[in-house]
Amino acid sequence: MKALACLTVIGALLLAAPASAQIHERIYPAPTAPLDLAGLPTGAVIDTVRTADGLTLKGLEIAPRDGKPTLLMFHGNGSSAATSMRWLAPLLTEGYGLVAAEYREYSGNPGRASEAGLAADADAFFARARAVSGGGKLIVVGHSLGGGVAFGLARRQKLDALVTIGTFTDLRTMAPAAARWMISDRYDNAGAIVTLDEPCYLVHGTADQVVPYAHGQALRAAGSKARKDGALFTVGGAGHGPDGAVLAMILRAVAAKTQGGGVMKVQLPPGVQLTPFGS
Repeated sequence: MKALACLTVIGALLLAAPASAQIHERIYPAPTAPLDLAGLPTGAVIDTVRTADGLTLKGLEIAPRDGKPTLLMFHGNGSSAATSMRWLAPLLTEGYGLVAAEYREYSGNPGRASEAGLAADADAFFARARAVSGGGKLIVVGHSLGGGVAFGLARRQKLDALVTIGTFTDLRTMAPAAARWMISDRYDNAGAIVTLDEPCYLVHGTADQVVPYAHGQALRAAGSKARKDGALFTVGGAGHGPDGAVLAMILRAVAAKTQGGGVMKVQLPPGVQLTPFGS
């Protein structure tokens, strides 16, 4: 029995290195093409930030106009800063500012992606977004894996508001049980939401086939149990990435709340249901 157990451990160790590489590629399938401004909204520029561990990263930004809030966007694992900017284009034409963060290893940036690495990237882009906002409201938005990056940022920094879209409770819950022990990055969003001081708004489509809607419900339940300020926007029939026009209406509602209005008083798109935490 001892010999069999030893062989099992040896076999697991031999398989761990190639399996770890495959897992990394699944979690961080980083696009390699460098960022450029082709097809992006007028006013977009490539920005540069320096992380605490010494990496120089390029992202994208547009300055706000007419007192509008600035959005700091963290994209999903297979996306890019350019995709973030295109997705939020309806708001950018209205004068909203945007800092579209780009991670290490993504879009020609140096480094290797990891939870700790993306946390350092988030801190650097947060500082840049604060500067771009000019003292105005700053709303942090994270999609999918980017929601985990955003939750982590909220644990370290004070935000005006946090919005996550199609975000999971914990990264390991997204993997088969047999593979979870090999995943070193966790992104414990269910644990993060109970620590927040800022309003948190969850956006989740009922037809999300990547991160099932149940994850959004579970995060709302955790926020409600901890008596946090926030709400779940349920987007009926939407998949993992709601339509940009729908998302824009939701973000306008959040922006109105951060500027002293009421999120309940802003018209929402048909099929979108707002359920406050604790209700």
